[in-house]
Amino acid sequence: MRTCTSLFLLPLCGSLVACDGGGEAGSGDTGIETASSASSTTTTTGPDDADSTGRSTTTGGGSPDDTTGTAPEDDGPEPPVTFDIGITPDFGELDDGCNAVDFLFVIDNSGSMDSAQDNLVANFPAFIDGIQNTLTDVESYHVGVATTDDYSSVFGTPSNPPECRQLGALITSTAGTNSSNAVCGPYTEGYNFITEEDDLAASFACAAQVGTGGSAIELTMESMQAAIGEDLNAEGACNEGFIRDEALLVVVLITDEADGPGDTEATSAGTPESWYASVLAAKDDIPENAAALVLTNYDDGPCVPQFDYADGRNLVEFAELFGENGFVAGICEPDYGPSFTSATAVIEQACENFIPPG
Repeated sequence: MRTCTSLFLLPLCGSLVACDGGGEAGSGDTGIETASSASSTTTTTGPDDADSTGRSTTTGGGSPDDTTGTAPEDDGPEPPVTFDIGITPDFGELDDGCNAVDFLFVIDNSGSMDSAQDNLVANFPAFIDGIQNTLTDVESYHVGVATTDDYSSVFGTPSNPPECRQLGALITSTAGTNSSNAVCGPYTEGYNFITEEDDLAASFACAAQVGTGGSAIELTMESMQAAIGEDLNAEGACNEGFIRDEALLVVVLITDEADGPGDTEATSAGTPESWYASVLAAKDDIPENAAALVLTNYDDGPCVPQFDYADGRNLVEFAELFGENGFVAGICEPDYGPSFTSATAVIEQACENFIPPG
């Protein structure tokens, strides 16, 4: 059984955690079998014109196996049968399968999140630049932002359009205290998520500055599940087109509050194991095709929770279930730059291990 270890990706991020877990999800062990353990076998066959004896089956007149022609003269015993396995066909450069990435950011929009949102927006340009410079084969990005409540109103001020004022719906306009107070989308391609056709940094700064007037009861994990679920991603729904089968899914959770079992306030239904299962369900149950980045308060990290309601231990456990594709950092860090630099290495590894569905 492999366990969670200190981050080894970059020396400057000693306070972060990357998790390489072993065992089955939900078994009580931290982590699942990682993508690096997967293997494949290629079997090479002979040419198409060979039968089970390895001899030619050509039916031209006078050939040794021609049943319609004159029987050949007896030239003595046949030589021993040999099998020509042929040469492996050259199919050109193989596609590694990781040509698209879907990022979902679930951002706590409660009253204590002003500095964290500023930190996130300030560091996102360097983060996405690092991703694009590292994942050179990736051609397409989807970036969506959701909040930890239904974003229906902020102290009475409407925010998202009426049809998308629901938990997990992607943000296209903001309102209220400390928000960008702007109409951000629909974006260039007509959807409620940002793509490479947009100015990624500017569009994200607009959507991610969701403000601090949201509910004090943060439903981080229910919002995540709704955002990637079938209902909101259906044709005509708020998140239509966001989640793609052929894309690596990267879930980024940013909150300074507890959620899940043991939370002292109203909480998301389920457990870290069921939340993890919902992510896998969105990716055809292929663990290698999803990653989770969590910024929160947790024990043994840089941001130790002072109260139970601020303890993100369930979110940390959720991230651990992703094994090598899980990453945890402190939300109270004054600069998210080092965290995002290390997270880029995690995403790069996940992309290398991506398994094309089907």
